Amino acid sequence: MCDSTTDYGLLSVVVPLFNEAKNVQPLVGAIKRALNQFEYELILVDDGSTDDTFEQLKLLTHSHCVILRLKYNYGQSMALALGIDQAEGNYIVTIDGDLQNDPADIPKLIDKAHNEHWDIVSGIRTKRQDSFWKTIPSNLANSLIRKLTKIDIKDHGCALKVITKKTAKNLPLHKGMHRFICLLAQLNDARITQVAIRHNARQSGVSKYGLERTFKVINDIFTLLIWQKLKQNSDSSIGLWLLRNQRRSVQIPHYTRYNTNTKSI
Repeated sequence: MCDSTTDYGLLSVVVPLFNEAKNVQPLVGAIKRALNQFEYELILVDDGSTDDTFEQLKLLTHSHCVILRLKYNYGQSMALALGIDQAEGNYIVTIDGDLQNDPADIPKLIDKAHNEHWDIVSGIRTKRQDSFWKTIPSNLANSLIRKLTKIDIKDHGCALKVITKKTAKNLPLHKGMHRFICLLAQLNDARITQVAIRHNARQSGVSKYGLERTFKVINDIFTLLIWQKLKQNSDSSIGLWLLRNQRRSVQIPHYTRYNTNTKSI
């Protein structure tokens, strides 16, 4: 670790939330304990929750916290894109709101990114505490990506990542692309590494993932592979068009911004 955590500058922690009411308070408490030696902002994105997630967010008194509320459920990619768009930190941390990733692992990812000059440090979930029906699509997607791209990322689906501001701001997080942040960044020549992290069983709420997403994931993989091939041969007009399409800015929908324990601003 550096001599002082001030060497890192401001960190931005971006958390997409959809129907995670019971996890809001323990999650924010865990992040606060993990980063008590860091200067950071916490960006919580309510992705159109239909439970009491927003009510729980309004109860927070965290001094470094901002709430971004989407009126509709646009999906995790859009929620992350919004949070990253608003982030001001030198490093941007992404983490799910279900507490399956342990915020206590964040400092070691930040250390590695800073000390070894990585653009992305991504977690590898060890001893996954998920059901058979959730791990099968994930393992299939990871194996397929490794085989077809020769990129040795073992766990593309792990939400816990530390990303430099420059790399994060250039991610085209269109619908469903949050699953492939490392692959998207690699298309832009980012330096990427991995660190083993803990994985917890879900204690509250309901998982949003399952076997039915396998075909969607496979379709997205082949789309990205086309982009990768066209990058290597971008002389053709079709290749140039698709590369521009891949890099175009994500259109952020209307949202409402709140500071914790304050009125809408």
